[in-house]
Amino acid sequence: MRRLLLLLSISLFLYSCQEEEQLTRINYDEMTDLIMANNFTMPDDVKYYDQNGNLLSKEGKEALSNDLPYANWFINDENVLRKVEFQDLETAMTALKKEPIFRDINQVNCDNLNRILERIHDRDQDNRGDNMIDEEVDQRNLTAIEQILEKCGMPTIETAGEKGMSAIWLVIQHASADKRTEYFPELLKAAENGDLERQDIALMQDRMLMDAGKPQLYGSQIMMNEDGTYELYDLKEPEKVDARRAIMGLGPLSDYVSYWGLTFDVKQVADN
Repeated sequence: MRRLLLLLSISLFLYSCQEEEQLTRINYDEMTDLIMANNFTMPDDVKYYDQNGNLLSKEGKEALSNDLPYANWFINDENVLRKVEFQDLETAMTALKKEPIFRDINQVNCDNLNRILERIHDRDQDNRGDNMIDEEVDQRNLTAIEQILEKCGMPTIETAGEKGMSAIWLVIQHASADKRTEYFPELLKAAENGDLERQDIALMQDRMLMDAGKPQLYGSQIMMNEDGTYELYDLKEPEKVDARRAIMGLGPLSDYVSYWGLTFDVKQVADN
């Protein structure tokens, strides 16, 4: 009898292990993507836990509702939400910046890249909010952009939106000199097709010329000296710069440099 009970207990334990669901952790953005794709279920019996692992009451969950974007969301193989774990807010915000943009490039829809690229755009700009750039965040953004370009080719305004196209330019502009050189022809083609602003091309051209130690064309590159003052990087034919800027949709250089407390008073002539 005792042996029978032991065998029964072992069988029940093994059955319990087999029945236990395997859950996958996703972040708030990934959860939202699943909802927009109509591929997500949120049942009434979802369990919510605080950062110490304590099960929350309905009132406790509602008190922390503003922190939901920084929580960990756990789904099963059928994308059914099973539990949500709140995190320490500061730790979660730091970790979220370094989360992969997407887990599987094969799941990316090349005909609808707006949301993914907008997320990359925001990460790029947030990474420059306090003048303390995290190179790991920039590298993750670049990896995601390169994966998208490899799978989908250069997007268009129609498939990526204006902010999405700006994201591609921003990430490559903030990458290394060799990456700017590699992708510039594709970006130039996008601008010629009307999918990217001409002024973006002007800024990248100036950056590439500065990379090569050559004078810039449009005056977009400003250098900061060791004493914290600014100066305009070397400029080719300064007397024709405003004509070149106008072609690229840029205003007078004197207006642009005033932001840094600089003046530019070179008399302009027509660029023939």
